[in-house]
Amino acid sequence: MKHVRIVPALFLVFALCYADSKAQTADPQESPKLTLEDIHNSRKFSPAFFRGGRWTDDGPVVTSIDQKATTGTDIISYNLETDNREVVLDGSKLFAEDVGRVIEIEGYDFGPDGKLALLYTDSERVWRQNTKGFYYIYDTESHALRPLSDRSKGFQMFAKLSPDASSIGFVRDRNLFVVDLATGEEKQLTFDGSEGAIINGTFDWVYEEEFGLRDGWSWNPDSRSMAFFKLDESKTRDFAMTDLRDLYPEYVSFRYPKAGEDNSEVQVGVVDITSGEIKFIDTDTWNTGGDTHEYIARMGWTPEVDGESDVWMMRLDRDQNDLDLLFADNSSMTTVIQESEPTWIDVESQKLTFLDDGKHFVWMSEASGYNHLYLYRTNGELVTPITSGNWDVQSFHGIDEETGTAYFTAAIDSPLERNLYSIQVSLSGTEQEMTASPVQITRGDGTHNVNMSSDLRYYIGTYSEAMMPPVTGLYSRDGQLIKTLESNSQLMETLAAYTVPEPEFVQVPGADGTPLNAYLMKPSNFDNSKSYPVLMYVYGGPGSQTVRNSWGGSRVLWHAYLAEELGIIVASVDNRGTGGRGKAFKSGTYKRLGQLEAEDQIAAAKYLGSLDYVDADRIGIWGWSYGGYMTLLSLLYGDGPETFKVGLSVAPVTDWRLYDTIYTERYMSTPQRNAEGYDVGAPQTYADRLQPHQKLLIVHGDFDDNVHFQNAVQMIDALQRENKQFDFMMYPGKNHGIFGGSTRLNVFTKLTDYLKANL
Repeated sequence: MKHVRIVPALFLVFALCYADSKAQTADPQESPKLTLEDIHNSRKFSPAFFRGGRWTDDGPVVTSIDQKATTGTDIISYNLETDNREVVLDGSKLFAEDVGRVIEIEGYDFGPDGKLALLYTDSERVWRQNTKGFYYIYDTESHALRPLSDRSKGFQMFAKLSPDASSIGFVRDRNLFVVDLATGEEKQLTFDGSEGAIINGTFDWVYEEEFGLRDGWSWNPDSRSMAFFKLDESKTRDFAMTDLRDLYPEYVSFRYPKAGEDNSEVQVGVVDITSGEIKFIDTDTWNTGGDTHEYIARMGWTPEVDGESDVWMMRLDRDQNDLDLLFADNSSMTTVIQESEPTWIDVESQKLTFLDDGKHFVWMSEASGYNHLYLYRTNGELVTPITSGNWDVQSFHGIDEETGTAYFTAAIDSPLERNLYSIQVSLSGTEQEMTASPVQITRGDGTHNVNMSSDLRYYIGTYSEAMMPPVTGLYSRDGQLIKTLESNSQLMETLAAYTVPEPEFVQVPGADGTPLNAYLMKPSNFDNSKSYPVLMYVYGGPGSQTVRNSWGGSRVLWHAYLAEELGIIVASVDNRGTGGRGKAFKSGTYKRLGQLEAEDQIAAAKYLGSLDYVDADRIGIWGWSYGGYMTLLSLLYGDGPETFKVGLSVAPVTDWRLYDTIYTERYMSTPQRNAEGYDVGAPQTYADRLQPHQKLLIVHGDFDDNVHFQNAVQMIDALQRENKQFDFMMYPGKNHGIFGGSTRLNVFTKLTDYLKANL
């Protein structure tokens, strides 16, 4: 796969300097050697990232938290173009009487006139993120600081100023509260929140993990009411984990609905903050006993029309292939859009975007077979498609309503690349003929991540390639570089001293002959007259991609280490079911997860084994999470036992019955409806097929709340029942990421040593 290389001047300078530096190393033997310690237990190869901040409405200006202040933390305003920085809030003044110290700012929000600041501090993690902590109210004129609520009452979550800055709402102990800023009065709005039962204003584990939902409430634009999610998890079951590292075990349990089991009931209510009256919207999702309407995956308020806003919601059936966009006012609910697909519908944060005119919204949909943007009136009438073609929109950045210019990131030329584009769209109300073509704004083979300013006049662009660390700049919306914000020149100089092989992007045939995107990383002293072992890296899950022309971080450097120090060719193949190639390619694995993917990985391995320079008897495969699952299945399914010699399976799913409802059933339906799909796609089913010549290493953390350690235990049990020999490494107290201290170094040392001994 060849590309014409066109890069902006800034990137060209760094790329040429990087290439020149590498060229100056005449003898690879004189180059420093990559080490596992440097890759996995130091910051030697860690890129610097431009921290950015929140865009303001005033040109290329962001606000952010400055953690470099000598006392406390400041909030600063930073003009990205002029480099002018101003302290907006002096953190040294934030002495909190209730705790007897200066608090540090972890989050902030300002009232509309800037005189009031809501500050977040002393946070703690709730599963993935630090979403519980304490809030303070700060008067920027008098410098008075007071707590939002008494700390002794418990952690506060998701506090937000009302649009008119008269009140602050928050969640505590699964209930909603509001504080009147004029009087300081705190009022409780819901009273039924309790552990193991009712949740108001936030979510259970599975909604957070699979729908990305944590904050579960929103102010009405009129500041008089709030819309909030209410869940009842009483029918779901506890999952317990045991920490065995102390003298007596400690137990942690949480509600985790596994495939086919009961979910939390869900509904949306609107509470009047003056009267406390709550009205629940009849979405047919609360205690219905059926699967027709199972989830509410998104919720918010529409813009005001004639002074009133509606609550909007996205409702899904249990299989997630029927979606309704609902608008509800005080008296009725309207279905604005209905989508139905033979497979699943992805609900992304950018699926719905309201325009400032209050009359239109942009809807993202795969209805055409590719992910595209559509312009609708707020009554659900389609105005016009915005984009079309045999390519996927990856993200939507907004529409300049004055010029009718839409901005989006897409993979038009190649699934391996990401670029920013603009396109003209008619807001006139008459359906537009699709004559407008996308205009590419960013340039260069590689990946461009884009963060556009509020007024869409600027963007912060971060560009990288497979072996080129990210470079960040400030750009005008036409793609002209204004200023370099982070060059990563030091890391590029460091890398240039090493002999590091670069991935070669190719295509290989899948099991049905479909060309699959792949990369090969060969040793720098590669000799095609020799015979090399191959290690395939796989993730392979729905919509994912490992074959991308973007900076791969420590993983790609470890692959480079294996190529250079062990003489292994490292390959990765994006099987059917992965992303960037349209709906049909992605959804071919529907209701049969693992089967087509394993067939493709096996077919790719056979193809690689047919190459003159590959030793077909020494092909291995490794992966983490879904990749760990794919490793086991590729090793054991079909022709896997005759194809793969070594498998390194980290944190694998081993039977989809053990995983959560929302993720699993999206792709597999329920075990009750698709028992055969679950059986055929479970590595446990094939434990008897592990061959004596195959070497298998399973790695798992025993405190993994995501892919439970139970998966590894059941796989091990199945293998032992069949008298199969394998290797196993367990990490006590570690979660799905298996990190902390020198843990990552230990993991990758184990994996490396296993490859040395067996591949």
